[in-house]
Amino acid sequence: MAFVAIKMDRRSGALALSGLKSRKLYGVDLSLRREVTVADFLGHEEHVKEAFHASVRQSLQVLKATIYCGTCTFLDAHTIQVNLGSEDGKKDSSALGEEIQLRGEKILIATGSSPVHPDVFPFGHSEIYDSDTILKLDRIPNTLAVVGAGVIGAEYGCTFNALGAEVHILDGRDVLLPFLDAEVSQALLGALQRSGIVFHWKENVQKCIPLESGGVRLELSSGAAQNADAVLVAAGRQSNTAKLGLEKAGVKTAERGIIPVNEHFQTNIGSIYAAGDVIGFPALASTSMEQARRAARHALGLSGSAISPLLPNGIYTIPEVSMVGETEESLKKKGSPTS
Repeated sequence: MAFVAIKMDRRSGALALSGLKSRKLYGVDLSLRREVTVADFLGHEEHVKEAFHASVRQSLQVLKATIYCGTCTFLDAHTIQVNLGSEDGKKDSSALGEEIQLRGEKILIATGSSPVHPDVFPFGHSEIYDSDTILKLDRIPNTLAVVGAGVIGAEYGCTFNALGAEVHILDGRDVLLPFLDAEVSQALLGALQRSGIVFHWKENVQKCIPLESGGVRLELSSGAAQNADAVLVAAGRQSNTAKLGLEKAGVKTAERGIIPVNEHFQTNIGSIYAAGDVIGFPALASTSMEQARRAARHALGLSGSAISPLLPNGIYTIPEVSMVGETEESLKKKGSPTS
C-alpha cells in the first residue's frame, strides 16, 4: 500500500505543480504556473514516503511482528542468516555487524528488483539515470530521453512531461504496454502524444555519447540521433536474488534472477513462497501487494475458493490506466467469444 501511495503522490505532485490538475482536459496546456525545482517536486514525496514507512513499522509492531533490518542469505530451505545492518540508512551501532539465524516453517521472498544497466550506457555520468536515481537529479531537464516504453518509462515520461520537460520515449517495439488490451493501449498512446510526448518506435540505442557542451547524444539503430539534456534508462529490471543463496535452499531461478512460482506463489520448494517484482511480470505495485497476501494466506492454510484469480493492473500514467482480466486479443487466441 505504501508504494502505491508514493507513486500516486509523485503523479499528483506533478499534476499540481504543472497546473494540469485544475484543468478540465488532459494535454491541453502543460505550461508551468511557476518555475519548478526538483526540491518542489521531491520534498512532499519524501515526507509521504517517511510517513508511510513509519506507518508500516507501527502496524507490524502492533501485530507483534519482530523486525530485523539487514541482509540475509539462505542456509537451507528453512533457515536464513541475517547480517544486521541499517534501515533507510539509519545505522544501529549496537546491532551493526551482528549475525543471527532465523528458522521458519514457511518463508516468503519479496526482495524486489533493481534496474538493469545495459553496457551501452555510461552509468555514473551526471546525465545518465535509471529509475532509482532519476529523482536525485538537481533540476528539471529541458529535454528528457526515456529509453524503454514499459510501465516505468511511461510513468516517468508522463511525470516529467507534466513538469515541463520535452520528453522523447524510445523503444525497440512498436506498441505501448502490449499487455494491455489493444484498444486501451491505443487510447493511452493517443493521450500521451496529445500531451506532447514524442515516441520513437522500433529504435534501439547503439551508442550513448555524453557531450562536452552538456547533455547526451543517442545514436539509434535507424541511423538517426536524439540529443537530450538527460537520459532515463528504463530497459527492464533484475530480480534481487543474486545474494540470497537460493541454491542452498534448492530454489530455482530463471533469466534475470526471476523466481518461477505456481498459482499459489510457491517456488519449486513448497515451503518457500515469492511475490512481487522478484517473480517478474507484471511487477506492478497493484499486483504485488495482492500476490503477497495470497501467498501468506496459502502458507497459513487460509486459502478459499472465494478469492478471485484475477489481479488488477494499475498504471500511474497521466491519464492513469487500470484493467483486470483477459484482453480482447488473448480471448481471440483462445477462441473465446469477445462480444
